Amino acid sequence: MTTGMVWNIRACAVTLIAVAMVTVAAAPARALPISEKTIASECREAGGTYQTMTFQSTRYSACLYHDIYGDAYADYYVNGQYDHSRP
Repeated sequence: MTTGMVWNIRACAVTLIAVAMVTVAAAPARALPISEKTIASECREAGGTYQTMTFQSTRYSACLYHDIYGDAYADYYVNGQYDHSRP
């Protein structure tokens, strides 16, 4: 093998590894569902108010709380998976 060919193979390998790392790092994380008991407990620990309801076999939960500056927030969960927050 010539020196140029070896460098070419190494460059391809490094490029493939870099692309694989970026692809894995960019993949969205999907957390496992947590129990309603845990959502309620963590909400209480944050000084918040926990609410839940079921509609057509889907459980919707929310934790309404204030941050250290007094700003109100709500964290929303669907079937135990975090969905979004709103200020």
